[in-house]
Amino acid sequence: MKSLLTIEQLSEYIHKSVSSIRSDASRNPKALPPICRLPGTKRLLWRLQDVEAWFAKHVETDTVALLSAPSARRRGRPTKAEQVARERQQRPYIEQVMSHSEGVRHE
Repeated sequence: MKSLLTIEQLSEYIHKSVSSIRSDASRNPKALPPICRLPGTKRLLWRLQDVEAWFAKHVETDTVALLSAPSARRRGRPTKAEQVARERQQRPYIEQVMSHSEGVRHE
């Protein structure tokens, strides 16, 4: 028989508190490895091979982490300096669009 982990053992294995695991089991089951429920019990158990496969699926290498890292853009309203810099970057495009639209007459 394959070895089964109890909630306490899983807690030590993934370094998460028992209460967090219990909460995630009902509210956010995708945050945990697949649960193995025995018929007729409410006991939470995990197969060791499922836990190890789940870990392997969630490992990030440095290159993957760098590629999927969010942009360095800050939250909230941009500073005046950031607004001016963005306007300066967009100005050649806006001038090009404006010069093109001046040649078109609307009647």
